[in-house]
Amino acid sequence: MKGDGQALFVAASKLNYEGIISKRADAPYRSERAEAWQKIKVVQKGKFPVVGFIKDPSGVAALYLGKKEGKDLVYLGKVGTGWNRTTSAQIRKALDTVVSPKQKLTKTIRKPKATWVEPKFYADIEFRDITSEGLLRASSFKG
Repeated sequence: MKGDGQALFVAASKLNYEGIISKRADAPYRSERAEAWQKIKVVQKGKFPVVGFIKDPSGVAALYLGKKEGKDLVYLGKVGTGWNRTTSAQIRKALDTVVSPKQKLTKTIRKPKATWVEPKFYADIEFRDITSEGLLRASSFKG
């Protein structure tokens, strides 16, 4: 069946689907993996306050993120990819200026490796979905 792939993708996005699968119209049907088949994933974006981080020797190994829900600041998960060593060091330098002795989340969570910070800095994040537990899935730092 030929159709408007772009319109189907937009509809899938609105329905919060993970994405769509498509095949080149001129390619024969094959059940195995082939370049003619493509999986196009829906990517969501958001800007979230950084509430903590995990140190690595010269920067950060991961960032803990939060989300404002009314007056509450709730835990949204962590991101541990999307930066290089230089960016990691820059993030660490900025976060070291707002270190807090205790977490600022409304509901306390247990993260033994965390260094908590005042939620003064925001991270631009791409992610695939938010799980039923309210955590980011397949997140990546973008800025």
